[in-house]
Amino acid sequence: MSEKEYKEVIERQNRKLSILYDIAITVSKSLNLKEILSSALDRVIEFMGVDSGVIYVINEENLEMLPVVFRNLSDEVVEDLTRNRVRVGECMCGNIAQFNREVIINEKASEDRRFTRETLKREGMEFYAGIPLYIRGRVVGVLCAITHKPYRPKPDDIEILRAASVPIALAIENARMYESLREEIERMGQVSDFSNIVTNSPKMLRVLDLVRKVLNVPTSILLCGESGTGKELIARAIHYNSTRKEGPFIPVNCAAIPDSLLESELFGYVKGAFTGASGEKKGLFEAADGGTLFLDEINSMSESLQSKLLRFLQDRQFYKVGSTTPISVDVRVLAATNQDLDRAVKESRFRKDLFYRLNTMKISLPPLRERVEDIPLLARYFIERLNARLRRNIKGITAGALRTLSLYEWPGNVRELENAIEHAMIMTEGEYITFEDLPESVRPDRESPDDISLESIERRHILNVLKMTGGEKKKAAELLGINPVTLWRKLKAYGLNDIA
Repeated sequence: MSEKEYKEVIERQNRKLSILYDIAITVSKSLNLKEILSSALDRVIEFMGVDSGVIYVINEENLEMLPVVFRNLSDEVVEDLTRNRVRVGECMCGNIAQFNREVIINEKASEDRRFTRETLKREGMEFYAGIPLYIRGRVVGVLCAITHKPYRPKPDDIEILRAASVPIALAIENARMYESLREEIERMGQVSDFSNIVTNSPKMLRVLDLVRKVLNVPTSILLCGESGTGKELIARAIHYNSTRKEGPFIPVNCAAIPDSLLESELFGYVKGAFTGASGEKKGLFEAADGGTLFLDEINSMSESLQSKLLRFLQDRQFYKVGSTTPISVDVRVLAATNQDLDRAVKESRFRKDLFYRLNTMKISLPPLRERVEDIPLLARYFIERLNARLRRNIKGITAGALRTLSLYEWPGNVRELENAIEHAMIMTEGEYITFEDLPESVRPDRESPDDISLESIERRHILNVLKMTGGEKKKAAELLGINPVTLWRKLKAYGLNDIA
């Protein structure tokens, strides 16, 4: 190596270290996330000599890509980014986040098909660099550098950008931890959020809005939904976000306890109440005093027990088995069923008066097949949660596998999806779950993992929505957010004339 070449190497190393040191100092000056990222983005734009940039941070509750800071983008793009947020797995930045892979486009970036936003296509981007911000085993954001004119980065600019992503990601993590601690201190004694409920489905969001309204209403609540839709999760959310959260939450599966034992389990018994009752036993109603009793599969209760439950709901009192002394407790009852109680009442299998008492406030949970948009969010959530228990480091799921999950009917709902993800995480030998890793029950032979064209996905999605609506095209168009005439044209274009 000549002396000139040696000097150039030293100068590049010094420049790299200087820039990284500058960024590290910049992001360590504050714990305010926006302030940190604003300064960091300015430094990135300066050393790379690019026109503009964006730093996205992932909202871990709903996996939205939040554009926390941006520079020198058109008003149209800024408005689109802030109002119509994409999620992990969507558009360019969402794919970078999902797969933890950088994307460098040296020319005509706006023409790249991975950009799905029309505003970005019109932006006229020439150069684009998208770098995942990765820390402690997960992607926390994406750093984007952009030019609107022909541009060639210096030989070590991309390398420096990669290195700079590390202190920026660490700063995001630290700022989040600080903010989480601050919010936790502020929330003490106050109602918390529903962070354990992963959804972006309009139907589920309406459920959560209803839940918020009834948190501290003293009336009983009836939770309805198929098995695996999360009725107990909602019941726990109601309890732990209410003023009763310091009291006990006691779940009871009425179908799992023989009817002959359920009464004594719920209400307790006194000594000598029956053969073998050698002492007095406290029932679950007493144990739940000051808190919440969750009665799952209440439809399996005998008529006699239904009568005693109704008496408690009316008088707030009950009798232990074998006792004539009433006991008063302060218990909120949340009931759940996976059956049609209206039909059960008509068929005299469930007391009409108890049904009306419970049905005062009814919350119906949609099955997973009616909230397909939540499947990518739930898949990522389960992967992150199961990584620790299974001692794996699975980073995500491929597009083909995700498409297969989205097309499956999910009779077991969210619980079945979680089991499928766990199965796939055990089976996979790579960092990403693939089509072949999924249980055979969810990947019918007719599905091809490689058929992920936009036309194929749209065609299948339309068919699924039509199936949900029972073939009602007007309702399907409404759910799809398109005009009925547009739906008719798409059906005709896809050769579905028998449906059109």
